[in-house]
Amino acid sequence: MKTASLRTRLTWLIIAVLVVVLIPLGTISYRREQREMNQLLDGRLAQAGRTLGTLIAYNQGSYPAAASSTGLTLPSDVQHGSVVVSVHPRNYEPEVGFQAYDPHGRLIAATANLADLAPPPPEERGFSDLHHHDHRWRLFTLKNRFGLVIRIGERYDNRRDITRGLILEHGLPLLIGLPLLAILVSLAVKRGLRPLDLLTRLLAKRTPGSRRTISIERTPREIKPLIVTLNQQLERLEDAIDREHRFASDVAHELRTPLAATMIHLESAIIAEDPEEISYTLKNARRSLARLGRRIEQILAIARLEAGAASQQRMPLDLIVIATEVVEELAPIIAEKDISLSLNHDEPDLHVSGHEVALTAMFRNLVENALRYAPSGGQVDIAIARVDGKAVIDISDDGPGIPAERRETVFKRFHRESEATSQGFGLGLSIVQRAVELHEATISLLESPGGQGLLVRIRMDALPA
Repeated sequence: MKTASLRTRLTWLIIAVLVVVLIPLGTISYRREQREMNQLLDGRLAQAGRTLGTLIAYNQGSYPAAASSTGLTLPSDVQHGSVVVSVHPRNYEPEVGFQAYDPHGRLIAATANLADLAPPPPEERGFSDLHHHDHRWRLFTLKNRFGLVIRIGERYDNRRDITRGLILEHGLPLLIGLPLLAILVSLAVKRGLRPLDLLTRLLAKRTPGSRRTISIERTPREIKPLIVTLNQQLERLEDAIDREHRFASDVAHELRTPLAATMIHLESAIIAEDPEEISYTLKNARRSLARLGRRIEQILAIARLEAGAASQQRMPLDLIVIATEVVEELAPIIAEKDISLSLNHDEPDLHVSGHEVALTAMFRNLVENALRYAPSGGQVDIAIARVDGKAVIDISDDGPGIPAERRETVFKRFHRESEATSQGFGLGLSIVQRAVELHEATISLLESPGGQGLLVRIRMDALPA
């Protein structure tokens, strides 16, 4: 199904809003005017009835004079002493009629269209509706001060004509104006969306790798946040591409040396004839392959973290369990270097919301670094505690440590301390820092409590006990 364009959607939404607003307003206005029209016509009918009653009362001895003064033609028919007059309606005059009764209830004057209408009951006064001779009439009945009962009526045909006129007056502008309004709204929306068309053309012309920011002159306020965010996203994308290019180059450089060393040891073993020399070179090749495997493992770990592989749904994890598993995994290295390692915790468990792969990589690299730089027979301490709702992880060693002025640089990739006594790859703390960032935690490099070595402290949000 084809998705409607923004221009079409805005056009129809604006037209719908106009229809929703204008039609109820037109309906309310029409009903109000119709009500006022009925009140005006009723008032005119009542006034005509009172005027007619006064004229007849002052001319009771001369009915023709009274009738002629009301614009009627007399006489046309006389029955039982009453005068029946005929009304000659014109196309611009309403159809009207009347009856007049003396105080004794005798009909003394009437128009032909209402002459055969039964006398009104005594309680009938004011306005009423009546069907007579296939027509609907609006009647007004009154008894004046002279005792005369006057019934005057007007056919609803006149009111229907006025009603039709009101409908045409209120409906015709909508029928004509809405299509025209739709065209004008469409043109206005097209003009209003012109900055988006310009933005689309600028993005289409943008070349890969360009760091030039997108700028549109006289940008509307609503589009400025979009352009700012888009420029930020493009900048982050270009930075990510640059980092990946640098990372690929650095990885190629880092893998070249152990691969070359392994090849040299293997070639030496192939051409050697002395069994002891062959065994020695093969052991060196094995060590080179082990170093290469560890280097590849670290490179893949940091690549997964940077690519967001650890951004899956977080889950509750026990830091003490993860630390214990890492210590058990590194037990052979601990025994080989004759290092004393302790794992201390105040609670049986301490849970955080996190990613298992990232936290395991963080612990492994921190403990490996501590074991690598700690001297033979040295001490490595791991402490996990809850402090003010935070999980605090301390890993300390009694190695050479890192000078305070160089502690910020050790988080860079492939950075090695010149005084390092062990061969590292400069990736361990980069992996740790990435894991810390994934968990919105903080990491600090401090002096070891023993006065020698390094203390790494990590603080992150802990789940309730």
